[in-house]
Amino acid sequence: MKQSVKTMGQSMTTLTINRKPKGIYGTPQKTTQAAQEQDKTTSAHKVMPGNQKAQQKPTGATPWRHMTKRQRKNRRRVNRLTELWPELFSREAPKPLKVGIFDDLMQDLAVRGLAFGPGALRATLASYAQSPRYYRALMAGGARYDLKGQPCGEVTPQEQQDAETRLVALNEKRKRQRRAAKEKTGA
Repeated sequence: MKQSVKTMGQSMTTLTINRKPKGIYGTPQKTTQAAQEQDKTTSAHKVMPGNQKAQQKPTGATPWRHMTKRQRKNRRRVNRLTELWPELFSREAPKPLKVGIFDDLMQDLAVRGLAFGPGALRATLASYAQSPRYYRALMAGGARYDLKGQPCGEVTPQEQQDAETRLVALNEKRKRQRRAAKEKTGA
């Protein structure tokens, strides 16, 4: 960007600003190369004439860019729990946790000498235990599990009913949020 300004016989200096192009405004060569690479990776089901939707639906995991800061933090912490106790924690197939598991986890963290504060652990357990998959695991009933993945107690019928109620409420809340977001973008 160059500018020259002359006022009342005085001349001002020229200012030049060089910036790199950002995002979609990159050089045409780069965008055409990206398009060529994308064409090479198109799968057979996307080319079929009957398939109007070219993109596949995500597999259920929310992409990081669509999460809030708190959700990203909780996801990282739950991932850490699955690394520390793989026999107990799983995002894909959660098991009902033993009643009082928080105290056992705190003791095990102290024995191992790991840094995981009680507030962070409590928030992480809440995030894990308030997921739809965990509610479905509770609704199925069966055993509750301790740190080593061993059965330790049973899910009561009342807890099964509570899990079903909470899952229905969570689904309704998500439907309302989707409707509100759709109205906001559509209006």
